[in-house]
Amino acid sequence: MRLGPRPRRPAGRVPGAVPRLRRPVPRLRRPGARRLVAAAASVLLLASGAAGAAESPSPGASQETAETPDRGVTTEPTVDCRLPAGQGDTRGPQKITVKLSPATVAPGGTVHVEVELGPTPATSPLALADTPFTAGIEFALSGGADGTVTVFGEPTAVDIPLAPSRIQVPSYEGDFMMPVGARGPVRLTPTRTLTVTRVLDRDHETPCVVRSGVQPVGTVEVAGVAHPAPTLTLPDRRPSEPGAAVALSGAGWTPGGTPRALLCAQDGSACSPAGFTDSSLAVDAAGVLAGTVTLAGADLVAPAAHRVRLFDGAREASARLTVAAPPAAPGAPDPTDLLPERTEDDPAAPATQDPAPSPPPHPDPTAPEGGQADAPHASQHLAAYITPGPLAMDQSGDAVDFGTFELGEQSTATSALNTVTVTDGRGHNIGWSLTATLTDLRTAHGATIPAESVRWKPKCAGQPGSVGRPKAGTPGPLGPQASSLCTMGHHARTPMTGGKFTADAQLTLTVPGFVPPGEYEATLQLTLL
Repeated sequence: MRLGPRPRRPAGRVPGAVPRLRRPVPRLRRPGARRLVAAAASVLLLASGAAGAAESPSPGASQETAETPDRGVTTEPTVDCRLPAGQGDTRGPQKITVKLSPATVAPGGTVHVEVELGPTPATSPLALADTPFTAGIEFALSGGADGTVTVFGEPTAVDIPLAPSRIQVPSYEGDFMMPVGARGPVRLTPTRTLTVTRVLDRDHETPCVVRSGVQPVGTVEVAGVAHPAPTLTLPDRRPSEPGAAVALSGAGWTPGGTPRALLCAQDGSACSPAGFTDSSLAVDAAGVLAGTVTLAGADLVAPAAHRVRLFDGAREASARLTVAAPPAAPGAPDPTDLLPERTEDDPAAPATQDPAPSPPPHPDPTAPEGGQADAPHASQHLAAYITPGPLAMDQSGDAVDFGTFELGEQSTATSALNTVTVTDGRGHNIGWSLTATLTDLRTAHGATIPAESVRWKPKCAGQPGSVGRPKAGTPGPLGPQASSLCTMGHHARTPMTGGKFTADAQLTLTVPGFVPPGEYEATLQLTLL
């Protein structure tokens, strides 16, 4: 947001203000809440890609594929994308260009895939630099093989442009192993893509499912002697909990290789690298696999039957992995700990009371002695359907004023951040984070006070009826790096967190003794993820 100079405030508005000797207060301005929420959402819209069940390609689709020998085959289907953090869904065309090599492989051989995507249907109201992401694509096999294969590129970073410019995911490449049982011509048809975006040390998945207008993007001829498939086993077959380390072992892998782990649905589709947060897997010189993979948290790994899929660049295998919901730990806090804390000065907080005894029923004068009279009975069924809501925020004002200062000595003033209210109606247990960045304070003539001259002490709380206890950020200086104002983490004892939460902060500005006089302004940008 570009800020221009505002009209100079008359000195009389501040008692004792002296023109020429005093300079107006450095003023912090923030964009409106609607703009801020949109900016936060743009961080999560940058993906073009997808996991999830896809419909079969429409036999009568009129979309034709375009083949260029040097660049591969292009198709442009319609995709449905599920945006992360409960932001909803979006639909639009997605151009996909795929080049396969070599033209012929043996069963169990390696196929190289180059992928180039057109602009994603999503746009961003906020420009972001160097946003880490991993892109992948899934193909349905037909003809001489069936099932699905998945290809992911290496983690990289992209710059997200400001709307109305569309987000462009860079081209990427990877490999997959042709199934050992494949024979003859095998066609590959895109069914879904997935982009995993890492924002503030959290992975966010954006799956897009092909719905119509897709055509095969290539055929690979499978012939020759089959390469033996490697083995993959889980020594411990018991269900694992989210966040747990899972031991894996096997043989017949590429000597010295480092397998890449994906967590997939039970049928081997909908694979994602975000299902695991860490891996110690390694293959020795004899091709023996050993090590562990660590499951992601419950926000990304649902309790269900999954498959863990490993690929070391040439060899691939999968094994069944059951994920169970974590049990309540002994000595875990009472579920009421998830409710907002009650403070002595909170008149709205309900006090704990013993329930009043229920009055005895009135006797029925028509009933026989010692009983009640028989009466006709009827019942009615009551039902309600509750739909999820958005993750949004609002603020009580758009300006912070520190007052005026006199030149010649270092001065300190305090003020308060306008209260920010976060509303979480998504009905999930994935949490959220509210962060802020601050520009330098500047005058219209270019004089500067560093952003680090402003320090804050955050405070946040849940309103009555909300589920979950937010955590305030660490006190300290503000600046161009994101500082946490308030965070809601994952709670293992409840299936969801939600409600209304308020975030405040005490602000302190330290002004150097000698700076050019003038009106200093800065922009405090809030981002909700």
